[in-house]
Amino acid sequence: MEELAINLSKIALKSHDPQIFGAGFVHPDPAWRMAPHFHSFHEIIVVIQGRLLLKSVDLALTAGPGDILFYRAGFVHEERADPAAPVGTLFFSFDNGDQLPWLPVRVYDAQSRVRQLVAWLVDDFRDRRGTEMRRPLLEVLLGELRRLCAVPRDPWLENILVFIRKNLAAPLTLDGLARHGKMSKFAFVRKFKRLCGRTPMEELRLIRLDQARTLLLTTNLPVKAIAPAVGIGDEYQLSKLFRSHFNLSPRHLRTRSNPVTAKIETAQR
Repeated sequence: MEELAINLSKIALKSHDPQIFGAGFVHPDPAWRMAPHFHSFHEIIVVIQGRLLLKSVDLALTAGPGDILFYRAGFVHEERADPAAPVGTLFFSFDNGDQLPWLPVRVYDAQSRVRQLVAWLVDDFRDRRGTEMRRPLLEVLLGELRRLCAVPRDPWLENILVFIRKNLAAPLTLDGLARHGKMSKFAFVRKFKRLCGRTPMEELRLIRLDQARTLLLTTNLPVKAIAPAVGIGDEYQLSKLFRSHFNLSPRHLRTRSNPVTAKIETAQR
C-alpha cells in the first residue's frame, strides 16, 4: 500500500487534468475489425469476454478476459475479433500529459481491479457526471497498472483462471480445478491462495458475479438466462449473491445503470 501511495504521488506530479476522448463498451460481433490506425491520445482496452487479435509492426498477440491492452499515442495497430469467440471490451481514451513509457502493450489484471476502475470511468463519461473525480480515478488506475507491471504473470495461475472463464457455465468443483492444476486438492488451494489472495472457490464466485454484472449492463438477456450462463443455479440464487456482494439486486443494478434495458427485460417476462 505504501509503494502504491508513492507511485501515485509520482504520477500526480507529472499529470495535469486529463482530457477524455471517449469511453464505452464494444459489444461482441464476430465480424468486428479495425483496420491499421493510430490515435493522438492513449487508449486502455479491457477484454471482458471472447478473444481480441492484435497486430502491429513488430507484435502479434491474442488477448482474452483479464488482459489489459494499452495503446500509446501514435501506436499503429490493427484489431479484430476472433470469429469463434467474439470479443467484448471496455475502452477508455485519454491524454494526461505523460507518455507512460513504463506501461507495456499488455498486462494481466488477475483480480479485476483495473477492470473495475475503467468501468467507473466509463460510467462517469457515459452519464456525463462532473469531471472532479476523473483525475483521482485515473491516477489510481495508473498506479494499479504500475503495480501489475512489477508483478510477473504466473503461468500456472493464469492457466487456471483461463480455464475457469472458458468453463464458467459448467458445474466447476474444487476437485475438478485441482485435477486441472495437476495437484492434490490441499496443495492446489494453498498455492492458489498464495498467488491470488483468495481461495479457488472464492475467486470462482467473484468471476461469476463479475460476468453476470457485465451481462446485465451490456445485454438485454433476462436475469433468468444470465444465471445459468455464468454457472449460478437460477435467478433467485443470483439475486441472493448480488445482494450479499453488491448490496443490491440484479434488476436494481440494471435499472440504475440502464433504464431502457431494464424496460426491455420487463417486457420479455
